[in-house]
Amino acid sequence: MPWNPFTAWYRRMSVIYGLGAWSLLGSLVYVGQKMMKSSGDEVDQKHGSTSEMLSEPSEAPKGFYVETIVTYKENFVPITEKIHSYWKSWNSGRGTEP
Repeated sequence: MPWNPFTAWYRRMSVIYGLGAWSLLGSLVYVGQKMMKSSGDEVDQKHGSTSEMLSEPSEAPKGFYVETIVTYKENFVPITEKIHSYWKSWNSGRGTEP
């Protein structure tokens, strides 16, 4: 059977779709089980922390600030550029460039 670029593309996209669907399903099951386990612990924490909440001041302390430090790396490639080049490597077949 001769090599067909559409068949190859279809197979690649089917694999990607399948991985995404199973990953989503697995993460939903994982989060659901994690929430069920923590629901019993959460009730105990609420009763224990009520006395601590009463002793805390209701206002934020004066002079409260947030400091953000941004560092730039030399020869840094943004993640969007990495994803775009990876996507092009999957979608551009052999000899498609003019």
